[in-house]
Amino acid sequence: MDSTSPGPGVIVVAERPLADLLSSQGIAWTIQERQPSIAAMWDALSGGRLDQHSRILVFSDALQQGTQSEATELQQTARAIVAMSNAGARVFVAVWQAERVPELQQVIALAATAQGVPQERLVYHLLPIEQGGRAVLDTMRRVLEGEVAFPSSWGPTVDTALSRQAFTPSPLWSAAEAEAVDLGAIDLAGLEVEDIEVEDIEVEQPPAPMRTTPPAAPTPPEPAPTPPEPAPAPPQPAPPIAVRGLNARPTLPPIGTNGPSGVAGRSAIDRDDSLPPNASPELLARPKRPGQVTITVTSSKGGSGKSTASILLAGSVARASQDAGHPLSVCLIDLDTRDGQVASLIGKFMPTALNIRVQPVWDEERIRRNLVHAEGLDVDTLLAPIRPRTADTVGPDFYRTIIRSLQRMFDVIVMDTSVQYLDPLIAQVALPEADEILFVTTLASTAVQGMARALREITAPVDESGLGVPREKIGIIVNQSVANVGMERDQVLAAGLGVPVVGVIPLATKDVLTATNLNRMYTLLDHPLIGPAYNDLARACLPGRELSPWRAEPETAPVRAAVPPVAEDEGRRRGLFRR
Repeated sequence: MDSTSPGPGVIVVAERPLADLLSSQGIAWTIQERQPSIAAMWDALSGGRLDQHSRILVFSDALQQGTQSEATELQQTARAIVAMSNAGARVFVAVWQAERVPELQQVIALAATAQGVPQERLVYHLLPIEQGGRAVLDTMRRVLEGEVAFPSSWGPTVDTALSRQAFTPSPLWSAAEAEAVDLGAIDLAGLEVEDIEVEDIEVEQPPAPMRTTPPAAPTPPEPAPTPPEPAPAPPQPAPPIAVRGLNARPTLPPIGTNGPSGVAGRSAIDRDDSLPPNASPELLARPKRPGQVTITVTSSKGGSGKSTASILLAGSVARASQDAGHPLSVCLIDLDTRDGQVASLIGKFMPTALNIRVQPVWDEERIRRNLVHAEGLDVDTLLAPIRPRTADTVGPDFYRTIIRSLQRMFDVIVMDTSVQYLDPLIAQVALPEADEILFVTTLASTAVQGMARALREITAPVDESGLGVPREKIGIIVNQSVANVGMERDQVLAAGLGVPVVGVIPLATKDVLTATNLNRMYTLLDHPLIGPAYNDLARACLPGRELSPWRAEPETAPVRAAVPPVAEDEGRRRGLFRR
């Protein structure tokens, strides 16, 4: 490395004496403004006060020591260590309390388990503070040799004893915010995870005073007890809403061409549809997967169950295709960048779209690395940013490019959106990029009236200030359906402005809440009422694909007959988007 180069950025979330040591010995790196807490670091990254290209981080095991926030800060530090290590950064931990190393390692291991980070991707190095500055710098030299230019000898202050200084406690995030911290603020372009030689947990082994017995593997927390199965209530008949098919869906124009003015936002988008500089031309030059289908799920009212519908539709497609012997790859995208719910529903929060956004190239390898697999559902997910303040950094251009990239990687894409259907991310990306649009409503009068307003805006011609989305591209899902609530079939169809109902999901409030609170959404695919309804919806959305009908488990087989029947006409038999 050229010794005149400023070198990589170093973020120090530790005591001032350590920061002063790292900046005083002529090492070819750039020490950023010292941060007194983990919360301060995340805020500084989000606010641009820290170099987002920094890839070396130094933490401390003793921040907030002696305050009521000591334990919370240690937990947040452990989560940051895991998050940064998993993203490929070089992570160091200053150890001021050698006798507590086993406890520190256990807290970090528990944080890794909570974030779903495998041990083989967890790499960090302990700095023996009690042995002095020379031992600290020698440790970092060994780890960073070849990456950072170190001087041949240290300055005269290197052997000055390091001591902690009093700290003014800094504002801390809540435990929920800390656990959901988002790594997308750091650009790790120069250091990929695969470049690091890893072990189960790689820690620098210091001389005698620092040697500790490796802690026993932490016992994972016991899973929350599964509530007893409620006694099945006598089934109510479904409301008289027929499930119908729709017109053949239009074919969207390829990238770089002008679409028809009647498709939402296409004329405005495609006049200058140049790719962002990070886009991968090689990936986008590939044709879409044969028979690829992209589905947008939206609504006009919060609480309609839109995110639940997106998750269970994606899971139903994956399961039914697997059961049929022709598994389809499915990707679920959370496009609600300010209030995304998918992460909470699947119980995983990282990585997010921001981790792709900061990559130098959005190629298939980097995209796949930053998708989260939802076990049980067998779908990959692209999570929305955790913090709403970062939403603007992943705008329409980014998502349009990523959606088109994913269309070349997955057979089926399901996009969960916000209720702000006029937002550019929805109006200019989610709606026009979709082959099929599912509008979710409940039978509440406010939801049905809101749906009528939204569909009027969405389907109105562009020259009448609408979005120009063809009605044959849209279907209505009636969620949380129950009989005799003062909302009849004709009212729903009238509000739909000619858009047909394509799915009816029965109400099962207790079971849905239980699955949601325990992060076990996949169990609803076996629910005797909800499972068959989503299987029917999946087969309607993909009429040309071989999907297996829903099959009850043996113990629930007698309940299968209780599934409310739906009217089946000629349009339905021909599949969704067919009249």
